[in-house]
Amino acid sequence: MKIRPRVFEFMQETDRPHVYGEARAKILSLLKEIDDIYKKHMRQSTGKTCDICSKGDTNEIYKVKDVISGYEHRENLSPCLCFNHWSGWNLSYCHLESNRKAKLMGLNRNVVADKFEIARTVFEEPVLSDEEIDLHFAKYLANQLKKATR
Repeated sequence: MKIRPRVFEFMQETDRPHVYGEARAKILSLLKEIDDIYKKHMRQSTGKTCDICSKGDTNEIYKVKDVISGYEHRENLSPCLCFNHWSGWNLSYCHLESNRKAKLMGLNRNVVADKFEIARTVFEEPVLSDEEIDLHFAKYLANQLKKATR
């Protein structure tokens, strides 16, 4: 459901308060209620820990991600990663996916115009197989474990 910008414009207008005042107050109240529900939900702990470092949620921004990039269509197999490990994985995964898209399109990922073309192109099927994603995650995990031992 998309809220039309006109609702927000109407709520912020000040003309004819004797006619629209009550409606504007109700809209503002509903928006505040929606915002409160959203913030309460976002502040709740996931109750999960990172599969790599065992750290849990730090706050509403640095939460454990229970579904990571590449695993959206198989959530039950997705590793849980803290914000720091998720950031590293996401960067690595997006780089791999972008390289594959560039290869499929015959473009150079290092050329700015080609980067925009790759980003604009929608592929019907995933460009990476589940096995490739799992293998890439295994390599990422091995690199993280090597870092941890140093």
